[in-house]
Amino acid sequence: MKRLILALSAVILSITVNYAYAANRIAVSINPPSVQANMGDTITYTGTITNNSDKAANNIIAYISLSNVTQGKESPMDLEDWSANKAIKIDTIQPHGTYGGKWPMRLIDSGSYVAYITVVDKNSNIPVSSEMSHLEVKRILRLNPNNVLPVAIGEPLIIGIVFMFVALRRRKGVK
Repeated sequence: MKRLILALSAVILSITVNYAYAANRIAVSINPPSVQANMGDTITYTGTITNNSDKAANNIIAYISLSNVTQGKESPMDLEDWSANKAIKIDTIQPHGTYGGKWPMRLIDSGSYVAYITVVDKNSNIPVSSEMSHLEVKRILRLNPNNVLPVAIGEPLIIGIVFMFVALRRRKGVK
């Protein structure tokens, strides 16, 4: 029984040390920490990835994630419509060096969201994420019905009148 407890303690200690080493080796931050904007606006998140170790960090991938935290709509978001720049591949970050990445994002839906940057080091099994940046997107109606209604009714009406005029002229020419 003592051996089992000792073995389990050694496993837990090695996992904790590995996690602490990976978490201290690379640090990630996101800026701005919170955003309030309107639908249709474009914002840019900036991420800073810092290598805190004495060795160069190679083969790093950084990407931004977005989650909807609106009451009743909680879910991760697919960034295909929000941002064309999803992942950034970083070949090398020098010891005690930093790398800055930018993720532009077009706000397409209203609600409450959180954005965060995750860094995956191919040489480590533990991803590192930044703190969450809170994003409030306000619904804006940009459609003016006074400009749309005349076009929606007027265009088919004008096209119909033109066709009737052409048909009447052809009919007169046949007789």
